[in-house]
Amino acid sequence: TIDYLFEALTFRPPTEDESMEYSEIVRNSIDKIGREDGAFMGLSSIFLDRDALFRAELAKEGEPDEYGRVMLQDWELGLALNHALRYIRPDETLRKAITEGKMKTKEDVRREVSRMLEDDSIRKPRILRFFRDFFDYDLAGYICKDEKALAGTGSSSRGSAYFRAMFDATASTDRLIELILAEDEEVLKELLTTQKVVHTRNDRVLFGRRYSKEERVIAQQEKKRAEELATAEIAEERKILTKEVNQLEAEAKPNQSDKSLQKTLAKKQKELKALIKRMADMKRKAGSVINTNVKEADFSGKQIFARVSRRSFGQGSMKPERTLSTVPENQRLGILTHPSWLVSHSDAMDNHAIHRGIWVRERLLGGGIPDVPITVDAQLPDEPNVSLRERMRVTREKYCWSCHEKMDPLGLPFETYNHAGIYRTTEFDEPVDSSGEIVDSGDPSLDGPVADAMEMIEKLADSERVEQVFVRHAFRFWLGRNETLHDRPVLQAAHKAYRESGGSMKALILSLLTSDAFLYRRADG
Repeated sequence: TIDYLFEALTFRPPTEDESMEYSEIVRNSIDKIGREDGAFMGLSSIFLDRDALFRAELAKEGEPDEYGRVMLQDWELGLALNHALRYIRPDETLRKAITEGKMKTKEDVRREVSRMLEDDSIRKPRILRFFRDFFDYDLAGYICKDEKALAGTGSSSRGSAYFRAMFDATASTDRLIELILAEDEEVLKELLTTQKVVHTRNDRVLFGRRYSKEERVIAQQEKKRAEELATAEIAEERKILTKEVNQLEAEAKPNQSDKSLQKTLAKKQKELKALIKRMADMKRKAGSVINTNVKEADFSGKQIFARVSRRSFGQGSMKPERTLSTVPENQRLGILTHPSWLVSHSDAMDNHAIHRGIWVRERLLGGGIPDVPITVDAQLPDEPNVSLRERMRVTREKYCWSCHEKMDPLGLPFETYNHAGIYRTTEFDEPVDSSGEIVDSGDPSLDGPVADAMEMIEKLADSERVEQVFVRHAFRFWLGRNETLHDRPVLQAAHKAYRESGGSMKALILSLLTSDAFLYRRADG
């Protein structure tokens, strides 16, 4: 029991000394407070073991090299590799390699990492976790939208429907990334420029296009005609029945004592009321198929399934059924134009061009933006009928612009989409201004004005600098720390592996996990 619990918590078997130590603790606990409580209390101590709480990589085994470094060995090395890709205990093949002393060299590491990366039967959720952390597209369901502001986007604002759609969108984006990783070719560029989309049947609105004022009028007319057509057959019946009721009411008014007449009137009134309700239901059903705010995306494709979990609200689990389709032409390009990412980088009332600009600056261009000075009231004017670009005029003041110049022009191109992620060409019945500019990127070929988000994304996706920054973020994720000047060879080798393999994520991960930075620790701690 002790050995089983220890391995369940630490993912490795206990040493002989550890097993004896915990056995003694359990025996002492039983002697003091009885068999049942003592066993419970004694076994609980294993939960507080260092290796159950932390990942200890102390490099106690092995000899220091000429630089005073010791390579991880055996269980420390095997668990480090396992935790780089998974959250559960090592599979039997890795466990066997560790116990047989075949986890000591860089070649051993390369063999096991390559095997795990190529074996599709081994789930590797840490890879998807990296992309969630990198893109931050999994925050959409936690953005508490104002219902009135949300209704103005053309999206559903009823109850929890919107939040359910956002959690579904996160699962859909997860699945899209998994499909791109399965191809494993030009992964970053494909993520930034893919025309593919994984969606639910309810996502046609979110991936649709917001109607202009003129189009809304036409759609409302079509809805009215559809409602009239749906009720045309019983409209005449309603007229006849209404006329009968009016006549009976006129007759019954001076003849209150005529029970037969009163009974007939009540029956006809009931029939008329039921008919009116039936007509209203028919009109509502006929009108519901016509969206007067959004031209819904015309999706078609093959059915696939996404990994889903029990939602954190409501009843039951999320549905796994999805469809793999193509986004509407000339409206979207890659994950940065999908609702999951757009909403994750918005706020309760509107888009957040500043946050989006910061994301592009930090995650794709490798720059940094200082925190807001405590002397600055970082608030935009409360002008609900004015565009976000116009309200952001305050950030163009001299004191603010030195920082905002590096983020605002990168975030404003996404104004092509409203804060529900729906594509639009007008805002407040005026053409949307989605222009922006890449400035001070570190790559002169990147710098310059862009017309919209798609043009900016295309430029970024073709940039070697953006690719290098992506590799830097992968280094930080799998090494668990920021890079230093001494890590330059590791970063260069990782980027070389990624580029020479045709943009393979597997090659990038293999390079990082076989690097000295991952495998070695200083002998002096």
